Amino acid sequence: MLNRCALLSFWLLSACQAMAADAARNPVLRRNFPDPFLLEAGGRIYAYATNSDGLRVQVSSSTDLNHWSTPTDALARLPAWVNQNKPDVWAPEVLRVDSRYVLYFSARSKSVTRPDGVGRLCIGTALSRHPDREFVPSDSPMICDEFAEGVIDVSPFRDGDRLYLYYKNDGNCCGRETSIFGRELDSTGLTAIGPTKKLGVSNDQPWEGHVIEAPTMMEREGAYYLFYSANAYDKAAYAVGYARCEGPLGPCKDASTQPILKTPTQPLGWFGPGHQSILQVRGRMVMAYHAWNLLPDGKRDRCRAMHIDELKWTANGEPLVQPDTTPMDAWRCPPRK
Repeated sequence: MLNRCALLSFWLLSACQAMAADAARNPVLRRNFPDPFLLEAGGRIYAYATNSDGLRVQVSSSTDLNHWSTPTDALARLPAWVNQNKPDVWAPEVLRVDSRYVLYFSARSKSVTRPDGVGRLCIGTALSRHPDREFVPSDSPMICDEFAEGVIDVSPFRDGDRLYLYYKNDGNCCGRETSIFGRELDSTGLTAIGPTKKLGVSNDQPWEGHVIEAPTMMEREGAYYLFYSANAYDKAAYAVGYARCEGPLGPCKDASTQPILKTPTQPLGWFGPGHQSILQVRGRMVMAYHAWNLLPDGKRDRCRAMHIDELKWTANGEPLVQPDTTPMDAWRCPPRK
């Protein structure tokens, strides 16, 4: 009996050690994968990210949120309206509408400029029957003329049978205020309808600095929450905050004067968390975000890698993110292709 117990204990210990070794730690995708967005489809979780390493729209997939495939290109080609030499396909997000997937993104126009003479960033769309490939873009932008400075960080939201789209004006390009805006979409998800609404959230808190961006709207137990990122994207001050909203088109009001996710006070090997995405999957609510890799010499690596943490809620309906405080093992961003 003693030998059997010892054997069983050894087997359990080995199994636990194997499970621990197999469990990934943040960052879950150790490469340049900025502005991550999560979508569940067909039993898999897909993550999309800003262009990098020759890929127009990066897409990776996972079955467990820990282990991710090597990113491939989701976008079949660049749209005709986009600057082919400097496309800047940023912050893609995807919404399933009926049997098709709609990809939303920002990209730089080849023909329209903003006040400083640089190509204006506009909102584009693309369609596919698959969540991870063959997205064929429209050759006309969906939104381009609304703001002279351009629009970025587009994010769709489904509220019952109604669809909405959120974005920010690119005011920080040209010394202007930045704010979050929302607009209703038609049932196809391809056409904006009704007036544009300023949601009432702008860079008016000290921690937000000169920029507020990356809107994520969600509904929980009848309450609406707008998550956003703020401050300089390449600094340690970049962080995630949230506002409470009266409805999907606001008005919204900052729920706190402090962010809910920020650079840790103790060095953990990363800094500047932001551009969040939220997914309810398999009984868990998680937040994906990017953060800069910090090299052992204290210098910033080129990678904004994808992190995923659980999003929890207090009894008062306040969101809570608690990143792992274990110092990260050192790693380097893969070289550019």
